[in-house]
Amino acid sequence: MPQRALRLSAAVAVAMAATAVAVPAAQAAPAAPVAAGDDFNGDGVADVAVAAPRATVSGKREAGYVSVNYGIRGVDPQTAVHGKVYHQNTPGIPGSAEAGDLFGSALTSGDLDGDGYDDLVVGSSNEASGTLWGNGSLTVLWGGPHGLSGATVVKGARSGQRLGEALTAGDFDGDGRPDLATGTTVAHGPFDRTSGAARTEAMDVEVGGSAEELWNPPALASGDIDGDGIDDVVAVVSHGSGELPYHGPRLVQYLAGGEEGLTPARTLTDAGTGEALDGGRSVAVGDLDRDGYADIVLGRASEADMDGTEEVNALGGAIEVVPGGAGGPDTAGPRPFLHQDSPGVPGSAESMDGFGESVSLGDVNRDGHLDLAVGAGGEDVGTRADAGSVTVLLGTASGLTGTGAKSFTQNTASVPGTAERGDRFGHAVRLADTDGDGRADLFAGAPGENEYAGCVWVLQAGVTQIQGAGSISFGARSLGTVAAQAQLGSGFDD
Repeated sequence: MPQRALRLSAAVAVAMAATAVAVPAAQAAPAAPVAAGDDFNGDGVADVAVAAPRATVSGKREAGYVSVNYGIRGVDPQTAVHGKVYHQNTPGIPGSAEAGDLFGSALTSGDLDGDGYDDLVVGSSNEASGTLWGNGSLTVLWGGPHGLSGATVVKGARSGQRLGEALTAGDFDGDGRPDLATGTTVAHGPFDRTSGAARTEAMDVEVGGSAEELWNPPALASGDIDGDGIDDVVAVVSHGSGELPYHGPRLVQYLAGGEEGLTPARTLTDAGTGEALDGGRSVAVGDLDRDGYADIVLGRASEADMDGTEEVNALGGAIEVVPGGAGGPDTAGPRPFLHQDSPGVPGSAESMDGFGESVSLGDVNRDGHLDLAVGAGGEDVGTRADAGSVTVLLGTASGLTGTGAKSFTQNTASVPGTAERGDRFGHAVRLADTDGDGRADLFAGAPGENEYAGCVWVLQAGVTQIQGAGSISFGARSLGTVAAQAQLGSGFDD
């Protein structure tokens, strides 16, 4: 497909090249904003994107695709689920599907061009361009009244950059327009479909590198942690370079937003001991206690801290909350800590459960407080190792609690399928209100299902909690895609 270069005004150390397929400007005004979730077609109901980064596309292994489930107001998500598949061979998307691109390695969304419709950003962390290898790319699928159509592609500028391995969107300079953070770069809005970002700048979170230094993909999340009206970024990175040990600790880095953009990354440490906080594997940001400051939720999926971090452990994993405050993350006061041996939390903590492997915030019972879905992909169900589970913790005026928590596996009544070894149900989770009733529904990914074909479950929100009744699942068969090794359910848009 012919490709056309876009101009990016780059006040940056890292240059990026871009291509685009233009689409007509939206003609219809979108519906009212969605309270929680992403709305690609402007109907006022959240839509959910799910990744299959290792899927075969047109015979190209690990080319990858993304399926988007468009919500329908007033229709239960169990009956409304209908995924539309997007990949690099989809008409209107520049480029072509190639083996090993990993389209869908990371996802995020936001109204980048300011037309009232959310846009979907898809990372392809292993994309190669010309003589470059592993430079990666971003594909921005543009929202509109009929959903996503047309795209702009931004490519990494150097080998090993792995652009698209980590993504989050937010307003980092307070100008009212969403910006896009990748760990190595920040692209500032407004975005134009033919000329790209208004400006870009370097970002100093470490993304890409040898397995000895960066042994797990980084995770990014954004929100207004210091309450100044400008979004900040939290990054969880594994880092073993310099004097840190081989396969070193997972660190939590904080980048405050401001009128000039993001400040340099600051590694969070315990105010009392000086020890670096254990970042865990996943992160979400939201105002849990409604005090006007967004809080940080860390998914501490391992029961053992790595050398170089605080000595706070929980068998089978845990979630830790770092409160927000006027000075940013508050590491001097209490940091709530919940795990499978906490009062009210179902099950019991066991080695390698991976509780906290994935986390997602949303209001499942319409009480105005954020609740938390916690994936534990390593949970054993009976004798079936790593079958996986998802636990939903409820929010209160004082934050998250184990009281009223519910846990789900594929052996839970009314949940389709059967728990099997290696399914990793809960490896990825997403809370989003896809039927417009004000209650977030639960999407759970199991990329190990059916010999790594992968599958996604949708559990509907009830009056007080997520419920198993009426749950559905979907996979390659219903999407019309190649099942083998696709790992559908590896991740969701944030």
